[in-house]
Amino acid sequence: MESSSDKGVCERIAQVRLELTGPRGKAKFAKQIGISPSTYDYYESSRIPPADILVRIAEVAGVDLHWLLTGKASGSRAITPGHPVLQRAAALLADRPDATAPLAAFVELLSEVQALTPDQPAPADSAEAAMAAGGTATSPSHCDGLQLAEPAARAGGDRGGDARTTTVGLIPVLGRSAAGVPQFWSQGADAGVTELAALIGRHAGASAQRVQAAVLNDAEGQTKAQIVTLRDPGPDEVAQFIRADAIASRYVDAFALLIDGNSMAPEITHGDLVILSPSVAAADGRAAVVQIAGQIGVTCKLFRRSGEDIHLIPIREELAPITIRAEQLVWALRIIANVRPDPSPY
Repeated sequence: MESSSDKGVCERIAQVRLELTGPRGKAKFAKQIGISPSTYDYYESSRIPPADILVRIAEVAGVDLHWLLTGKASGSRAITPGHPVLQRAAALLADRPDATAPLAAFVELLSEVQALTPDQPAPADSAEAAMAAGGTATSPSHCDGLQLAEPAARAGGDRGGDARTTTVGLIPVLGRSAAGVPQFWSQGADAGVTELAALIGRHAGASAQRVQAAVLNDAEGQTKAQIVTLRDPGPDEVAQFIRADAIASRYVDAFALLIDGNSMAPEITHGDLVILSPSVAAADGRAAVVQIAGQIGVTCKLFRRSGEDIHLIPIREELAPITIRAEQLVWALRIIANVRPDPSPY
């Protein structure tokens, strides 16, 4: 019988393979680690590889072997010049020198986000909220991690406790302010949208002493979730957070955006919250949030690359896809999870 620890190892192997070679890259990954695709299938689904293969997987994927075996990081590890991410970046720049500026901007954005990440523990009295990252999903519907309830009340005043407590573990919904929600997905040029880097910067240092949590109680045993709303957003202007420990612990730079429109319905609908990370780039056939050069705002579509063209495809068949040249792409991030607020009264 397969043990839970065995399953965890297999899941992490599948996870790193997806990140390295994509949803259709099993054969490529198997070749990189020196085994046949059929043998690799066993290792990803139900059987722990022998030690030499585990070491090879860790080396090829550039991950910590201790994490691959246990799911727990063993500490910081220097990135070598042969790391797969660096090799892919070098190959991209060699093939596409025009990608230098967008890649540099993306690295700068990621550096800013990492610098803003809180390093203190979450408050002990916060309720747990489990959410699956959906890393092996092949369609946006599999990204639906949980249902969220809107806050019942927004009481004023402080809860007390340690003033040093931060919002670590809480994923900020960027751009949502006390005055209203900006139109992130507007196709017109009249919707004022703050630049992504500035939005990410706004959630730095927010204190959990200033928040109120509302937890969805599900009598049928479904996943409990938590949404957090600031009593007073203050100068950072971030008013809402998602409590999603599983995602926040893995993607320390995660943030959420509010969907406006139904071009991706029924999988992603108006009012949904999508979770993104600057460290998770868009992948072929997966739902993504994309910014196009020269346009105000960003768009949420299925992402597909074909040579020098990028196709942005809505799920609703009556809507036409958008095709742009690759050099028009400023950035594109894969949707890690789709969070749908509970429409019923709290």
